[in-house]
Order: sequence, then C-alpha cells, then structure tokens
Amino acid sequence: MTSIFATGQPQDIPAVLANKDRRAALQQRLVAAHPKMTVVAAKLNIPGPIKNNRAIQRFFTTELLALERDWLTAGQLFYQDTEWLDAGTGPERFYLVKAVPQDVKAQTTRFEEGQASHRLFDLDVLVQRAGQVVPLSRADSGQPARRCFVCGRPAKECGRSRRHTVAELQAAVSSLISAALAVEQRRRVRDRLVAFAQQSLLYEVVAWPKPGLVDPVEHGAHPDMSVFTFINSSLSFRRYLEQAAELGLSEHPADYPLMFKELREFGKRAEQAMFAATNGVNTHKGAVFSLGIMTLAVADSWRRNGRVDLADIQATVKQLLVGLVQDDLQKQAAVDQQTAGELQYRQYGLTGIRGEAQAGYPTVFDHGLPTMLATAGEWNRRIIQTMLALARYTEDSTLVKRAGDPAILEWKNTQVDACLAAGGVTTAAGRAKLAQLEQEFTAKHLSLGGTADLLIVTIFLTLVKEGLADGLSD
Repeated sequence: MTSIFATGQPQDIPAVLANKDRRAALQQRLVAAHPKMTVVAAKLNIPGPIKNNRAIQRFFTTELLALERDWLTAGQLFYQDTEWLDAGTGPERFYLVKAVPQDVKAQTTRFEEGQASHRLFDLDVLVQRAGQVVPLSRADSGQPARRCFVCGRPAKECGRSRRHTVAELQAAVSSLISAALAVEQRRRVRDRLVAFAQQSLLYEVVAWPKPGLVDPVEHGAHPDMSVFTFINSSLSFRRYLEQAAELGLSEHPADYPLMFKELREFGKRAEQAMFAATNGVNTHKGAVFSLGIMTLAVADSWRRNGRVDLADIQATVKQLLVGLVQDDLQKQAAVDQQTAGELQYRQYGLTGIRGEAQAGYPTVFDHGLPTMLATAGEWNRRIIQTMLALARYTEDSTLVKRAGDPAILEWKNTQVDACLAAGGVTTAAGRAKLAQLEQEFTAKHLSLGGTADLLIVTIFLTLVKEGLADGLSD
C-alpha cells in the first residue's frame, strides 16, 4: 500500500505553533460572538512533519459528512462558520451547534470512537471558563478516555511513554486513511453509476420524436402512459440501482451466475416499486432487467480495473448470463408460464432480450454505442439517431407482439433504412420521415419497446464512458 505521506509540505515547530495561535484567536472570537451556540473545532491528529495533502483533505471533508449526518439525525441544528483545508499544518473546520456542550461532547466522542479511522479526529467542544476558552474533556460528559489508534491503549499513556515511533504512527495513519478513502471511492462510484442510470431512463423518455414510443409530444401507441408516468417510474428505481452497483463493487468470489440470481431478486422488488409508482402500468420492466445487469457489470469491471473498459464490461455481462435463454425457457415451460418471449421463441425461434443479453448486448456495443459516440451535437440529436441505429438491428419482441407476426421486422427495417438514408434526425428530409413513421406507428398501434430498453442501456454506457473516462475526478 502506498503511504499517504508521499506528498505534502513538511511543517516545522514554529509553523505548528503559529497555527495554534491562529486557532485559539478564532475560537475565542466564535465563543464570544455566539453565546447561545456550542463551538466545535475539528482537526486531525497527524504525526510527523507532513500534516496535509490532497488525500488527507479528502478524508477530512468526507468523514465530517458522517458527523453532520449524526447531528441531523439527532435533530441538532448546526452550521459551518470557518474552515481552512489547504493549510500545511492540516485541515480544520469550525462548527456552531445549537445544543448544550455536554450533549455535543457525548456525540463527538461517539463519532471519534465509532470506527477506527475516526480516532484520527480531534473534535474539541469549546466552553468558556474563568474568561478562558477551553475544550471540554471526555470526563466532563462521562465519556471514556481516548484510545491510541495504533494499539488501543489509553492515548495519553502511549504519548507520555513515546511507545510508538513516528514511522509506526504514520504507517497506522496511512492504513486507516487509505481504507477509509477506498470505502469513500466505492460510494462515489456507486452514486455516479446510479445517477447515470437514472439519467439514461429520463433522457430516453424526453427525447423526441420516437416512433412507437412515449415522448413529451406524442404517445399514441401507449395511451395508458405519458412522460410523467415514466418520470415516476424512473425515480422508483434508485434503491435497485444502488443494489446493482453495490453488488458489483463489493469484494466477492467470481461466481457471476450467483450474482445474477441475487440481482434478479432485487429486480423483483424493483418491479413492485415501479408498479406502485405508475398505478400498475408497465413502463420499464425490460429496462429493470437490462439496466440492472449493465449497472452491475460496469461496477464489477470498475472494481477490478479502476477505469472504464467497454470490452471488459461486455465480457462481464456474458459471464453473468451464461445459459440464460435455455434456463429461463425451461423454467417457464415447467410451470406452464407462456410469456410473450417464450411464445415467440417457440413459434418463431426469436430469443428476444434474453438472447441479446446472453450474447453481451451486441446490438448495443456494435451499433448503438458507435452511433452515439460518433454523433455530434446535443443529446436529443444523439439519442434519436442512435434509436434509429438500434431499431434497425433489434429483433424487437414488443413490436412482434403488437403486430402478431415476425414479418413486421422486415417492414420495420425497410422504414428505418429509408429514414437513415435520408439522414435521420440530422436532416430535414430525415426528420420528415421520422414524423411520418411516428404517425404510422400510432395508427397501427405498434411499439418499439424492446428498442427503447436497448437505447436506455446505450445512453447509460455513453454517460459512463464520457463521465468517468479513465478515472474518478474529485
């Protein structure tokens, strides 16, 4: 493990003493100016001459969010008054809390003892005694004495006896901060992936025009839905998407089929949440399946590689879904469950989304992503042009179900070819053809629901590639 002390400006004793004077003056001013609030001074116990750098700052600011959550949970009002994060002597922050000092001290002590890395925090709760500003001791609020973050003995005992060398202390601090930052990075990646996934759901529905699909202008092929139905549905998936990302980011044995089974259990609950949000309308059942798989695959790939690797993501999908088509169809046959997908497989040999997914979503990777990444301009232009590319190569089971005949696929391909030949959404002629197709799909009550699900996945992967690139920026 690389030491976090590899960078930073060494500090000497005069610099530390000068900062101590600066802190004391500020604390005196805050306590005098806010007699009805409790002042909390937050800093870190960092041994050795290097006391600040980018990693230390990120650890400090991130972990203080947990302290703030504790105050919010307890119903304690607070606000931040002053901070200096990039000082060579270490980051510091000062809070004003609407609570009695003893209660605040009890809470800050629980924070400091709540997890190993929090022992590095020194949270002084300040009071005025005999005209002097002094920190409350842990004994003042009946709290246990501070323990050493290396060996767990009383910290004062270790300090007086100089039991640990500076190198030993720095190694322990580096390990604690590195572990905390690794957890924080996984959380950041999870949150970023969840945001991208929800963006992709919303981007798809607001793009226009989309023949046979719901958009803000037209939804004649789906009279029981509107763009607002889809917005409600999209927002209902947050917990499911978090679970998919967490499943991929967590350390686990490489048992991908078992991971997929776990994801499917989460997906069942997500479908229930969707139906509750839409009053029983099926807006995103296919997207729950595909977007969950892709979120899991991206998270797992990121965990192993630390960057976005589209080829690895596709390979992970294939490992997750080995034998999906046959397994699902056999299970459905065993319970005499004739889904639309099973009927189309038995009648026409079409494997639908299961076949697409088991093969690693080739339509997305071979046609959708190249089109979206190559299309310049704003998002609506990119999305509609990509929808046409996907529609051309998708054996859309929703379209076949609506038409009742797989011959509709050949008709669809002819129409899309004509639109693309005219330039698609990028030309006036192509847009006219799109408008005509939208009217025709509505009149015939046809839908490209399967294409829409692949479009959502394509938007998601584009956001991942363009938003995460080869690293995770601060």
